[in-house]
Amino acid sequence: MFSKGTKVHLIGIKGVGMTALAQILKQRGLEVSGSDTKDKFFTDKVLKSSGIKPKVFSEKNITKNIDVVISSGAYYFSGRAMGDNLEVKEVLKRGIKILTYPQAVGELSKEYKTIAVAGSHGKSTITAMLGWAAQRIGKDPTVIAGTRINAWKANARVGKSNLLILEADEYREAFLNYSPNVLIITSIDYDHPDYYKTPALYYRAFKKMVDRVEKGGVVIGFGDDVEVANLLSYAKGKKLKTVKYGFSKRSDLVLENEGVFHDKHIRQAQCKQLFHGLFNKGKKLRGVLKFPGKHQIANAGAVLATAKSLKWPVYRTLDALKEFSGTARRFEVLRKYKNGAIVIDDYAHHPTAIKKTLEAARSLYPKKKIIAIFQPHMFSRTEALLEDFATAFSDADEVGIMEIYASAREKSGKVSGRTLTAHAKEHHRFVNYLKNSAEAKKFLNLATKKDAAVLLMGAGDVYKLTA
Repeated sequence: MFSKGTKVHLIGIKGVGMTALAQILKQRGLEVSGSDTKDKFFTDKVLKSSGIKPKVFSEKNITKNIDVVISSGAYYFSGRAMGDNLEVKEVLKRGIKILTYPQAVGELSKEYKTIAVAGSHGKSTITAMLGWAAQRIGKDPTVIAGTRINAWKANARVGKSNLLILEADEYREAFLNYSPNVLIITSIDYDHPDYYKTPALYYRAFKKMVDRVEKGGVVIGFGDDVEVANLLSYAKGKKLKTVKYGFSKRSDLVLENEGVFHDKHIRQAQCKQLFHGLFNKGKKLRGVLKFPGKHQIANAGAVLATAKSLKWPVYRTLDALKEFSGTARRFEVLRKYKNGAIVIDDYAHHPTAIKKTLEAARSLYPKKKIIAIFQPHMFSRTEALLEDFATAFSDADEVGIMEIYASAREKSGKVSGRTLTAHAKEHHRFVNYLKNSAEAKKFLNLATKKDAAVLLMGAGDVYKLTA
């Protein structure tokens, strides 16, 4: 299907995953075209560097010579058009072969030995870490990540080996299009309530994913998470190999935090975080990361557990992790001020991610004020996890809550940023409602006049406040 010379058109090409796929198909010798909105994203630069110029949505983009169309799930899902995208309607009218993004990646992955990174949190970072480490030790992988990897200035890499490392998204059971040889499960923390109506249905999707692992494959998981531990037991019952990493002494790879220290020579968060790992009571492995937070050590643990399982050189993997320069929108320093204030951007959009990000900031900047500006993402998520969001800001000295960022999936809902602010005020003394971007920018400007670490958090466009 994806042989050299095939003409493929991507609808919604500016999406992070779609951009990654476009780069890979282009480098494999396919003729790639694509379309999207006029809005600007970081992926515009990535596409330009790959020689791909997106067009604005129009049915005229669907030409007679197109062999295959790949669509973002925002516009096509389960055999039908989502919304009023004219291109999808034209494709269906003409009977041109059309795939969703995960279906296309699933087809592509059949040609590779695949490592899939799944879980509620940390997927993008682990995919990037693992891809970087695999490249550094000479495995020459193809990588598809959900964010821009700083060292590559792109969210994808095309290698010449048969190794594919990909981020496996659980939304709408997308990851069930893959049959990996190695499955990493980072965490299971209820999300996407617009699709999974109960936590049980959410968990069941991950159980189905374990069923997709190839015979003789490996399931690697963060065993401190009870639901992940249950899945590891399930995988073992299916005669799959399992590796449990975590901070618990019962883990196959036991991790321990040795502290975080400032280092002005490191661009991203200007710190070094030391840790060590112990495989089955063996020799202690010492590691260094350029980012704060216990969750980052867990991410590194997933990489080390994978390296050990695949018989990669573990010490060289540790060296690669030491040099890993991070990804976009993951504790990314946007601006520093002469008075000591610093603005950090993070993708945190789930209560657990907010807590972990603020904990990391508190550990790195114990003497600074920690100020959070949060832009909720999706009405259904905000409504379903309202109380969890309300209690997620305990490590912040001050909080500003913006209006909900409406995605292509849903334009309105029963709750608002004001609703979340009211609930958060029941648990925190200093919470402010920021009804528009002007108020948010004013709040940010006041925050940076203090010796503060200001965290912009959310999956929308909160990072634009510094523009």
